[in-house]
Amino acid sequence: MRDDPGTDALPEALITACYGDMRRIARRLVQRDAAARVIQPTELANEAAIRLLRSKLDGVADQGHMLALAARTMRQILIGEARKAMAGKRQAPLIITMLPDSRKLIDLEALNEALAALAAHSPEHAEIVELRFMLGLSLAEAVAATGLSQRTVTRRWQSARLWLLDRIAA
Repeated sequence: MRDDPGTDALPEALITACYGDMRRIARRLVQRDAAARVIQPTELANEAAIRLLRSKLDGVADQGHMLALAARTMRQILIGEARKAMAGKRQAPLIITMLPDSRKLIDLEALNEALAALAAHSPEHAEIVELRFMLGLSLAEAVAATGLSQRTVTRRWQSARLWLLDRIAA
């Protein structure tokens, strides 16, 4: 137990405040692909909330940061579920998704690997992808979230999206 009772409530309060947005993110992640056969959006949001509550959230400053952590957690859950399904006796369908502004369907696990490589190569570009893809922010919302100019965010989004698609296709 912590000494300060107010610090215990902070992560729970942030998750409670963000839960509606977490469900929206989960719906976005699940709606376009075969993930709906593996996990439902509410179940995904609940699992992410549980995992976040179990982890140390001392460094979480605000709702935006909490949503970014929740989006990453949901992506990890989906990838874990896909791996479990693939390890079963029956071959489950790949969990596929689509990047915003792209009509190409891609495997979520391949996207995760490409996004990790992009983060190692350029964390700034990976941040824009997470804001746009995982949090579902528009370009204008991503501009507001980062404090960068619209032109910079647009360039980073376009180059990161093309880099990811090229990496996944390779």
